[in-house]
Amino acid sequence: VIEDYVCHADGCKEGLKIAMELGSPEAVKGAVEAGMGISIVSEATIEKELKLGTLAKVELDPPMERPFSFVHQKQKFRVRVMDKLLEFARNYCDQGS
Repeated sequence: VIEDYVCHADGCKEGLKIAMELGSPEAVKGAVEAGMGISIVSEATIEKELKLGTLAKVELDPPMERPFSFVHQKQKFRVRVMDKLLEFARNYCDQGS
C-alpha cells in the first residue's frame, strides 16, 4: 500500500529502497525517535508520542487509504452484537465512498 501510494505520487519506476524492517510498532517509533529516519504508521499508534511531543505527524495529501478486514474466531454461530457491529461498519464505510 505504501509503495503504491509513494510511487503513484512521485512516479518512481524502481520502487522504494527499504532500509530497515522492524518487527513491531514500538520498534518503529523508537527508531524514528532516535533520529534513524521516518516512517508511515497509523495515527492511533502514535497518540501518546504526539501528546508527549516526541514525534510529529505530517498530513499526507492526498490521504493514504488502506484496506482493513474484520476478523473473528471461526465458530458455528455469530453473536448478535457482532452482526450489528459489522452492519454499522459496512454502512459507515458505504457513506464514505
